[in-house]
Amino acid sequence: MTEYPFLEYKIDRRRFIGQSVKAAVGTVLATTALSYGRVPGASESLSLGSHRPKTRLVVMTDISTLTASQGEPDDTQSLIRLLLYSNDFDIQGLIATNTDHHLPLSVNPQFIQAILDAYGKVRKNLALHDPRYPPAQSLKALVKAGSPNRSAVGKGHDTEASDWIIKLVDRPDPRPVWITIWGGARELAQALWKVDHTRSRAKVREFESRIRVYAIGDQDGTGKWISAHHPGMFYIDAGAPAGLGRFCAYRGMYRGGDARLTEPDWVEQHVRKDHGALGAAYPNYKGGDPWGHVYGMKEGDTPSFLYLIPNGLGVPEHPELGSWGGRFEGGPRYHDVKDTWNWETSERATVFRWREAYQNSFAARLDWCVRKPQEANHEPVAVIAGEAERTVVPGDRVELDGSQSHDPDGDKLSYQWQIYPVGGGKLEPQADAKRVIFKASEPGTTHVLLTVKDGGKPPLSAYRRVAIHVGSRSA
Repeated sequence: MTEYPFLEYKIDRRRFIGQSVKAAVGTVLATTALSYGRVPGASESLSLGSHRPKTRLVVMTDISTLTASQGEPDDTQSLIRLLLYSNDFDIQGLIATNTDHHLPLSVNPQFIQAILDAYGKVRKNLALHDPRYPPAQSLKALVKAGSPNRSAVGKGHDTEASDWIIKLVDRPDPRPVWITIWGGARELAQALWKVDHTRSRAKVREFESRIRVYAIGDQDGTGKWISAHHPGMFYIDAGAPAGLGRFCAYRGMYRGGDARLTEPDWVEQHVRKDHGALGAAYPNYKGGDPWGHVYGMKEGDTPSFLYLIPNGLGVPEHPELGSWGGRFEGGPRYHDVKDTWNWETSERATVFRWREAYQNSFAARLDWCVRKPQEANHEPVAVIAGEAERTVVPGDRVELDGSQSHDPDGDKLSYQWQIYPVGGGKLEPQADAKRVIFKASEPGTTHVLLTVKDGGKPPLSAYRRVAIHVGSRSA
């Protein structure tokens, strides 16, 4: 059984850019003989050419406003970014949860619907770039309301949202349900409470085994209830342990790193101006957090789905490997760990180290809202020839070849090889940057990461990993 399902991260867009939508859909269906992702106890032997299926995604958001001048508009910002990646997800729930940001004891599904209206105005153009973008109307049917009572869990507190979570998890689908929590976890806690009180212990364990959670803190306190009653459930508790404050992973979305990529001028140029209705709906943030004012982009909840974007960097079942959404350790309840990037060592560095890449990706997809495919940039495809996992002994030299990487727009690629996260061994660059030699040292597992970046505007990145297991040399 292999440990890590490293997969080519998306369908080769060269096959359908410029085709009619009908022809492109046929191409997608014909080339997507999918092998499902890691399921506990299942075989994980996957070929290098497999495609990861879309992640089943539920968003729980305490969205409270659509404007920059009132409330807390960062959830609106995050929702707009998410919709630009809705082609890469199987979104199955958009849940409005209680907010205490100037609108106490209320839930606001109408704000989600309003952003979906804006998405609907650009969806036709987005579909020229990728026909997998879902119609706005189908997403509207997935908007559910939670309870106005911020933390009540128990008898009499079922809601449309908590019952919807149960229905989704019970579907006969081998893929787990990823629940991203941008506000409080109450609706998930209530769903679990109901299952606890209506099913056998074995059925409860089966139910929770089908759930994966990425929570932005424990904003209503119900995360503690889930931890106490379901300690075995896969749960990324971003911001834990307590006391990280400004240095917690998700704050790396807007703090630390290159601040120029989050400032109001960047937002106006790359998001709000001349990018259609969805870009125009993006509020230019004028608020803050406990450590001072924030202007431009905040999006403190966005790492929860950046973590799941299938760009080849992360493996969702393995938070220790890192992704655009941060890096975590522990398990089954995971917490923040530190990276070092540009002289800062902190938990938030696990997110801001990728800011240039995820902001360029965001800007490119906003271009898709208004430009024809031949006028915009699209992600390259990173490929490392051979097996995604190799077993060697100390002293062995392994050539890694990324020359099969390619770009759907025909742009020139640059190549960067690194060990990420930390590991043993040494990389020896070759004259041809498309290749590198890994020299094995002490026993252990090392992950070699290839980043390919295209020469388009804005330049876009894709990733590919190889896991090299170094065993002991026999006497």
